[in-house]
Amino acid sequence: MVKRLKEYYKNKKKIVDKFYESKKFLYPGKYSFDESLTYIHLDDQNVMRKSVDLFSQGLPVVNFFKDRFFTKTVVTKILRFYFNKKLVISEKAIDGYRGTVYLPGGNGKEVKIFDFENKEVLIFYNSKHALKGKLRTYNQFSHYFPIPPIIDADEKQRIIIERYIDYKSNMHWSEYDFNFVANEIFRRYLEYFKEAIKSGEMNWMAPAGILKSLPEKDEFIEEILAGISPELLEKPFAVLPIHGDLWSSNILIDKEDPQNIFFIDWELAGEMFFFYDFFAFMWNEALTNKNFSFIRSYANGEYDDYYYHAFELFGLKFDAARRQEYLNIFFLNMYLKRWMETAPDYLEFLHLEYRNLMNYVTSLTVLPEMPRRS
Repeated sequence: MVKRLKEYYKNKKKIVDKFYESKKFLYPGKYSFDESLTYIHLDDQNVMRKSVDLFSQGLPVVNFFKDRFFTKTVVTKILRFYFNKKLVISEKAIDGYRGTVYLPGGNGKEVKIFDFENKEVLIFYNSKHALKGKLRTYNQFSHYFPIPPIIDADEKQRIIIERYIDYKSNMHWSEYDFNFVANEIFRRYLEYFKEAIKSGEMNWMAPAGILKSLPEKDEFIEEILAGISPELLEKPFAVLPIHGDLWSSNILIDKEDPQNIFFIDWELAGEMFFFYDFFAFMWNEALTNKNFSFIRSYANGEYDDYYYHAFELFGLKFDAARRQEYLNIFFLNMYLKRWMETAPDYLEFLHLEYRNLMNYVTSLTVLPEMPRRS
């Protein structure tokens, strides 16, 4: 436990140090950590209220003791008191940017500084490579998906300024909002697929082609494979660049016009099976938000029209009887893209969640008997 506490303190001290390195982009005044010591905000009631509304969901839970999870511990209270005493920006902001919230990225690759008044977000990247990746992704996908506009970019300082979208937190989404977003995902991707096919920006690969890159004799992988028939395992599917991490926290509903949504956080974009993001949204909502409505709708055939259309675009035929098999092909792809370097304890947790999800899907529909593997 002592080792974890020391590491925790060091990480928070790094955040404070980086915060002061960014002081020229911050509005002068007294700043404080939030309750979970995740982000730093100006001590202003409006800023604090907006910050809590936007960032409170999904903040990391502090876990110093095995099998005990909590956020408001004596340790966090002491550290918050210790760090907050020092968080003062006394100089006037320069470069015309007046940020009031400092949010370190969970991946460690960037920091976001929010200026709610002027509706801008300054993103500072830890490398030029990361910044160029952001610009490349923006140029590649912004023609097909609404993405917050880039106002300015400075490669030398490794900075991008985006338009801030005053969005409705997913904590406050209605059932209509969730269904609207799900339909928009399908609609946007169907249009994107048409353009990708025209430009030839895709490849073909059978799910079996993934296996050579996966660990051998892995129980988790074996369970996934047991849910894919030999015939489908060898069938080629279109592979093309997609978002790679869709869920409600990576989609913004514009408060000013709820019919506008924006796709954010494209850091995991890459080449995957064309249906990957459809399932990623269902899986992420079930895993993180315990929202099983989308996977239930899929299992009950409510999205079949979308899938028939998507498959037909690539000259394929969607077989409704194989819904669970397609889902397992997604998990095989996700294992390769996301879980290869996962810590054993968390991978064990994901394995259990996968098993629970597939049992739930099976309980919703009568599935045909799986062809036996020779």
